[in-house]
Amino acid sequence: MQIEILDFSPDIISGLLREAGERPVKLQLLVDGLVVAGNWGIPSPNQGEQTFRFNLSAIWSYIGSLADLQIRANDCSADLPPPNFAHTPEFNLEDLKQKLEAGYVFNEKGKLQLSKTVDTAWQSKMFALFDGMSTILAKKNLKLFVMYGTLLGAYRNGNFIGHDHDFDAGYISGHTDASKVLLEFTEVAESLAEHGYRVVCKLSCIWVTDPKSGVTIDIFHTFFDESGVLLLPFGICGVKHFMRSDFRGYVELELAGRKVPAIADTQILVESIYGPHWKTPNPGHNWDLDRTEKYPKGYAKQYHRGRIYWANHYAHNRQILPPSSFAEFISQSGYLQRHIVDVGCGNGRDSRYLATGRRTVIGIDNCSGAIRAAQAHVASNPKGVIHFLKGLLRKQPDLSFVQGDVADPKTLTRLLRTIRPWYKREGITLYSRFLLHAITRIQQDAFLQCASNELRKGDTVAFEFRTDQDESLAKKHKYFGRRFIRPEAVERQMAELGFQLLERQEGTGFSPHLGEDPHLCRLVFFKAG
Repeated sequence: MQIEILDFSPDIISGLLREAGERPVKLQLLVDGLVVAGNWGIPSPNQGEQTFRFNLSAIWSYIGSLADLQIRANDCSADLPPPNFAHTPEFNLEDLKQKLEAGYVFNEKGKLQLSKTVDTAWQSKMFALFDGMSTILAKKNLKLFVMYGTLLGAYRNGNFIGHDHDFDAGYISGHTDASKVLLEFTEVAESLAEHGYRVVCKLSCIWVTDPKSGVTIDIFHTFFDESGVLLLPFGICGVKHFMRSDFRGYVELELAGRKVPAIADTQILVESIYGPHWKTPNPGHNWDLDRTEKYPKGYAKQYHRGRIYWANHYAHNRQILPPSSFAEFISQSGYLQRHIVDVGCGNGRDSRYLATGRRTVIGIDNCSGAIRAAQAHVASNPKGVIHFLKGLLRKQPDLSFVQGDVADPKTLTRLLRTIRPWYKREGITLYSRFLLHAITRIQQDAFLQCASNELRKGDTVAFEFRTDQDESLAKKHKYFGRRFIRPEAVERQMAELGFQLLERQEGTGFSPHLGEDPHLCRLVFFKAG
């Protein structure tokens, strides 16, 4: 048998075992004679060869460029070249030895962690989070079960995988159409946020964190397509699919001393996910390198990720801030009309400010949690005799909120015609702060075309949005899908739709918040005849 090193970098050591046979071979990585990590060879398509990989990005905090590294397999060994890329380590090899003796291992991302098989505090927190989410999903007729690495560990060893870095769960949607699956996925995430969990949407799963314990579980959405294939948007490393005909309901598996639900005919699913060599432990497993299939049609789109982002934001930021400087600017500009539609109103921080004097304001937002907060705040406001008499005279409330898709022409049309029936002559202002850069260009086109169709001569439109010059500035709050817009492009589009520019302001200093000072543009238009 011979050991051939193929890749040696700060993140990965990989290679081949030639003439190794079919039985998996145990490998060890030694540093100055100390065994620091172990792995197994995985049979490759070439007969007699096995591949191996060590993910060890954290090791360079303990060893420097003068360390002697060696790979050993049975009676064979191979010396690695000096790690010239290593810098002066923060710790030393003795520190690493003490960590390993205490039960620490290098996880699949190359970080050093206490093995999940002995980290009972982590296990308890994870089970509590899993149970809490299972109850919530059950109310939506969805069964939460263990998936991916957590499933593999439970089925193979009845325990967590020591080098795994997280807890994986999933559910099977009852839908076969990807668009319906993703809508359900979004509603699941919103419900979890409403119950106090922090939710981050990724392309193929959601990360759900318990704020009290700090632990996170990945929830993967899966579904059978019309041909009966179980689609896992995150992907698989195997070559066989799990079919609807393989599905026999659920079973309970042993996992670190307790029972957890899993898909029955578990071995078929495990082999589909990890391939025929799933029985061999592989700390060097790397999804980016080992994945054989993925299902992009099941990925969350910008629309879904945006809804989940804002649902989580408003669920954990219940305080309603003072009105924005843009609301103050537009109120003092003289451009506001009798009726105002606040598009993308959030929890109504600006809507309330704009609803002064004899103005009528309707706020609309996609986020149901934000609208509930806005409505609750309005309902809690004291309503004296004067306010009551005003309501009688006006025939409609001066401030109201509605949940809906701001880019849906039918929704926006209905809203505009509600706030100003056809027989009324008062003007409308379409007010939109931080909306344009949070929606897609397709949504923007639909939104502005509807505005052009419905607004009358003299009606005004007021925008504030992030510009292309903001893209390079530091961000404290990352939001997937945020666009950075050239103001000239908006001006040109509005001109083509029959609007004339009244005012333009651009720069920083408009809306500094929590250490971030975005580069913004303010545009005000009126509808020409």
